Amino acid sequence: MEFELPQHVVVEGPIGVGKTTLAVALADRLQGRLLLEQFEENPFLPLFYEDQERYALQTELSFLISRFRQQEAFVQGELFQKHTVSDYLFTKCALFASLTLESHELKLFEEVYSVLVARLPQPDLVIHLHAPIDVLMARISSRGRNYESEIKEDYLDQLSQLYHREFASTRPYPVISLDTTHIDFREEDNIDRLLHLLASQHHGRITSETFMKAPTTSLLLQERAFA
Repeated sequence: MEFELPQHVVVEGPIGVGKTTLAVALADRLQGRLLLEQFEENPFLPLFYEDQERYALQTELSFLISRFRQQEAFVQGELFQKHTVSDYLFTKCALFASLTLESHELKLFEEVYSVLVARLPQPDLVIHLHAPIDVLMARISSRGRNYESEIKEDYLDQLSQLYHREFASTRPYPVISLDTTHIDFREEDNIDRLLHLLASQHHGRITSETFMKAPTTSLLLQERAFA
């Protein structure tokens, strides 16, 4: 039996886990629309990593508005491609805010967030990427973004736990949770493996070892399933 890949796929996970790399590769393979977060346009982000307490609210509100505008434009735009792949879920606004904001700030943020999120549709599938903190820190260090040099391990650990709790609960969309410790999505074989799992409607948690055992020679099946 053949299955179609969901139209709107979101790749999510903590900083440094490989979201954008996978989103770009999937969109390219599926000849789909690519929706990437414009995080570098947030003027408060470098300041936030230097002084979280002082700049948290400005940073989170800036992200909230930016992500909403981008998502709203995506919803209203013409979809010329069958598939869309994004490297963030709008829900991440609430996750980050719950970690960085004081209670009085969080209350204000949640009031604004609740109004905006109600106007956006849910994705058809979320691919939750995760990896141990030492792996994430090494990847963050290797990409050399100056403002990310201030990221602390405990902050990254709390963020990773938030993602795990979020996707372990019942969600209105299916979730694949994948350990990327030994997976490089710049390699074509790994995209093949993932597409095979998606074509077979595999959901739930997947270890790196299980992922690497997935077939990489089912391209004909994939082309039929995703046509």
